[in-house]
Amino acid sequence: MALKTTPNLATLSSAKTGGPVSLMHDGSFDALAERFRSGGLLIALVQVSGAVVEFDARSAQFFQHYALPALRQPHLLGNRALPVAILAGTDAVLAPAALGLRQIPGIHLVAIPLAEKKTVTGVLIVAARADAFSLTEDVLRVCGKLGVDSEGLPALADELPGYSMNALNVQAGLIAAAIKDQSRISGLERELDSLSQHLSDTYEELGLIYQLSSGMKVNRRTGDFFKQACLDVMQVMNVRGMGVALDLPMQDCPEPAVYGRLALSPAEVDRISSELLVVLRRRKCPLMIDRLAIDPVFGWLSVHARQLIAVPVQRQDQVLGVLFALDKEDDDFGSVDTKLLTSIANESGIYLENATLFDDVHGLMMGLLHALTSAVDAKDAYTCGHSERVALLSRYLAQQMKLRDTEVEQIYMAGLLHDVGKIGVPEAVLQKPGRLTPEEFEQIKKHPEIGARILSDVKQLKPILPGVLHHHERYDGKGYPYGLAGEKIPIMGRIICMSDCFDAMTSSRTYRKALPIEVAMCEIRRCSGTQFDPFLAEAFLRTTPDALRELLRDHKERSKQLIDKQEPAKSRVAA
Repeated sequence: MALKTTPNLATLSSAKTGGPVSLMHDGSFDALAERFRSGGLLIALVQVSGAVVEFDARSAQFFQHYALPALRQPHLLGNRALPVAILAGTDAVLAPAALGLRQIPGIHLVAIPLAEKKTVTGVLIVAARADAFSLTEDVLRVCGKLGVDSEGLPALADELPGYSMNALNVQAGLIAAAIKDQSRISGLERELDSLSQHLSDTYEELGLIYQLSSGMKVNRRTGDFFKQACLDVMQVMNVRGMGVALDLPMQDCPEPAVYGRLALSPAEVDRISSELLVVLRRRKCPLMIDRLAIDPVFGWLSVHARQLIAVPVQRQDQVLGVLFALDKEDDDFGSVDTKLLTSIANESGIYLENATLFDDVHGLMMGLLHALTSAVDAKDAYTCGHSERVALLSRYLAQQMKLRDTEVEQIYMAGLLHDVGKIGVPEAVLQKPGRLTPEEFEQIKKHPEIGARILSDVKQLKPILPGVLHHHERYDGKGYPYGLAGEKIPIMGRIICMSDCFDAMTSSRTYRKALPIEVAMCEIRRCSGTQFDPFLAEAFLRTTPDALRELLRDHKERSKQLIDKQEPAKSRVAA
């Protein structure tokens, strides 16, 4: 008569066991089962509740038709839940009776407690065919309870070696030692994996901080720095969005921004930025929200994102801004993310503090330069604002020529100071209404060299000296002070030369009225290649007269506002 079969399920589903259970680490159970299968043994994992959760699916047919059904239906043999109190504190091989498990007739059983972090999670049952197996009344009774056909059991039992309890205890001892060794190895592997992950995270953090530090140049635009920082952090943290909001007393303080794949409107970007600044000024520590949908303050943001992490950018307890990230792609935000973002915020705080100091110093220097040029222009009422206009036109032309930002800034400063040498020219010569005598013109021709000498002792102004010294050179070599020609004239001098002449033509003088912009542009075209660099002239002439009028009109309005502010002070002094 054929035997009834038991399903060969290596791991019972959660529906049958009450939840997935992992009593041994990946691969450990299969390795043990294969190692001791050839010796005619069966191993099975049993929960503290007594349920079999894993067994050797390739074990002998004798075990699958008789022993496993008995283990998987312990209530039929009167077994109960394993006594955890007995299991705790021991890792010795125990007899089933010590655990309240009844022996299965014809089979010897031993139990090995399994622990995870000092907590017993179950036992490993080792089963062997008893050396004196036969179809006794006890075996037949158990077969009847299990619904197992007993007719073929003797033949299946003969395929396996028989074990005495002593022999099985020896084998179980080997298994217990193997489990202990494997547990120790698995623990070391987990520690190694954790250490490797920590080193990987630290390496990424250090690499990112180094990359940011390399870009922490105080003369770099604040918006450019934080845009690159956000893009780099977004890639390392693997988030959908990265944002920054700053609150700084700087001229070029960037607007709040969010980078990434989140479709936030400008109004929403402003809202999250202002709300985060308020919260983090109060907290002065990181903010992490796992479920935006239920947050009372930032719940409105849940239509775009699930999670939020934000850290303050601060120096000396002053919150200068906030960095925030939205939605980690493959996980939730954790302490590693908080640590990384805090490190980036700290580096950014150092950059902002230095950038603010640089902005203050730069503002002070530019204020002094404007005051100096105003003093020069004040020597001649007809040239009031001339230096500022030349600086604006020179900067505009430098931008048209696609020069680097640093060169554009230097050309602007050179334009401001190009006539500073006129301090050394008598006012009677500067303000003379008629034609200058040859001697007077020689005095005028000295002002580029005088200006260069005045500025040469200021280390920070050395890059602009070529513009001050050579702004009266001509492309054909007929200029002064050195008669340089063509490309030998520094680009800074060629640009300021054209801007200086254009402003002179379009400004009123004691001896003539201002020329219309269109006429002045015709003169630029006529003198291209002789007085002016033809390539610069071509770039200048691509600008429309209306664009030039707008540029000069903005300057005129700012100058009038400045004069209006100065009038009350002049009146008080006069009084």
